[in-house]
Formats: sequence, C-alpha cells, structure tokens
Amino acid sequence: MNQFISNIRKFNRYYTKQLGLLQQHFLDTDYSLTDIRVLYEIDFNGQTTATGIRDALQIDAGYLSRILRSFEKKGLIIKHPLPEDGRSYYLQLTARGKKLMSSLNELSNEQIREMLKDLAPAQQEKIAHAMSILRCLLKAPDSTPTMEDITIRHGLQPGDIGDMIRLHGILYAQEYQYDLAFETYVTQTLYEFMQTYDPARDRVWLASCYGELIGMIAIIGKGKGVGQLRWFLLRPEFRGMGLGKKLMGEAMAFCRAQNFRSVYLLTTHQQTTAGSMYMKAGFVKTASTPQSIWGQDLYEERYELKLR
Repeated sequence: MNQFISNIRKFNRYYTKQLGLLQQHFLDTDYSLTDIRVLYEIDFNGQTTATGIRDALQIDAGYLSRILRSFEKKGLIIKHPLPEDGRSYYLQLTARGKKLMSSLNELSNEQIREMLKDLAPAQQEKIAHAMSILRCLLKAPDSTPTMEDITIRHGLQPGDIGDMIRLHGILYAQEYQYDLAFETYVTQTLYEFMQTYDPARDRVWLASCYGELIGMIAIIGKGKGVGQLRWFLLRPEFRGMGLGKKLMGEAMAFCRAQNFRSVYLLTTHQQTTAGSMYMKAGFVKTASTPQSIWGQDLYEERYELKLR
C-alpha cells in the first residue's frame, strides 16, 4: 500500500506541474485555478447557487463569496432571486462571462493538445482510457458511463480474441470463483471458433467504453438453419442500463436475417440474470445436467428458441 501511495503522490506532483496548477494565474490569464473552476460550475450547470458551487468544489464559503463578488463587479455573472426564497439567488454567466469561458476552454484544450502532440494516436487513446478508469474507480460524480459512452461493433480485429478470453477469465473468477480450467475452456472454444470463422455466417458483437471491452455476444452458424448464441457477457457496472438487451436484440436480428429456424445456447444455473433475459427473448430451457467442472458443482443448462 505504501508503494501505491508513493506512486500516486509522484504522479500528482508531475501532473500539477505539467498543467501549471500551482501557478498563481492559470493558463497565463488573470484568473486562478479556483476562479476558473467556479466559472466552470456556473457554465456547466446553466444556473446554480453559491451553495451548489460550495458543495461541488468543497470550497470555503467566505472565499467563494469573495470570488463571486469579484465576478459580479467584472460583469461575468448575474444574480437572480430564487422564486421560493427572495433572500437567495441563483447564478448565471453573462454574455461576457460566456465569452471568457469559451476562451478559457480553448486555452485548456490547446494545453492538452500540446501535451499530446508527440504521441501516437494509440498512446493518446491509452492516456484518455487510463484517466477514464481512474475517474470511474474513484467514483467521480460525473464518471458514471451512459449508453452514449458505449460503442458496439462487429467484425473481429487483432487482439479481440485475447480481450474476450481475459474478460471471461476475470469476471467468472470474481463472480463465481471459477478456476483456471474455465479460462482454458473459453480459450479452447474461441480457438475452435476461429478455425472456421466466416463473417457471412458468424458474428461477434463487442461493446467498448472508453476503448475498453466491457461486453460481448456472438452467434455461430452451425448449419442446417441452426445458430448458437455464445459468450454473452457484461461487466457488472454496465448491467441494468439496457446494454444487454441491445446486444441480445442485435444477435436475434442477425439470426432472423440469416433465416435460422432455431437458436440454442448453453449456460449454467448460476447465470440467473442472463437466464431471465434469455426467457424474455423467447428461449425455453430444454435441459439441465449436473456437472463438476471449473472448480464448481453446477447444472449445465440448454436453452432453445424456435424462429420458424
């Protein structure tokens, strides 16, 4: 833990220096970093109160009051009495304030562009990805991903199979305590799949957020009008937001477009949430067989869906 703390503090020292956060005037302007953060809060919210800013930035009330008075004198903000309490006000940027904020945003963007200019696009994406993970893990207020942050694609690319194996190994170990034999099984099934992979008959959908794989589903054409649904998986923090339903919808639409007469899948009794989603999509459980595999005693279940 001490080494972790030391590394984080080392990064903090580097990054504050890199961005000039310790300078009295930020981005070579007449404003401090705190001034700009206050302006940003007002701009971002459209309208807000001093209490809202204080809570968001954890700033001293007296210090904030002095900043707001300065902004008002400079014509950057305007106060409007709250309808429910004439003694309190909500704050908005004036046209001058919005113009200043636009200029500050561009200066900040240019600073970041300058930092990244000598890096390859893949390196730039890696930095942005790492920062997004940091914000999510530390539960930054605005870090919760939405469907707009997620991209879904099909068409396998180099590295995809390894990412699929890794996500299965990690999540099933965390959630169900499956051992390495399960990761070996996933590796074997994907190896066999790639030996006969035909994009015209088979399809894998990969969902990514900030460049990281967070979910997947696949349909494999088995011949004679039969398809198999495989590798349906989502990271826990992306469940319950409609992503699983969207992936399932894409998979079923593909099956119908292929004119499959039926689709089947194999799962275990432990995947209760997925099982519920399968049944909502029209699948019916047709078999349940006891197994001792992957370090677990479980029931392997087969679900089938008739399409025609």
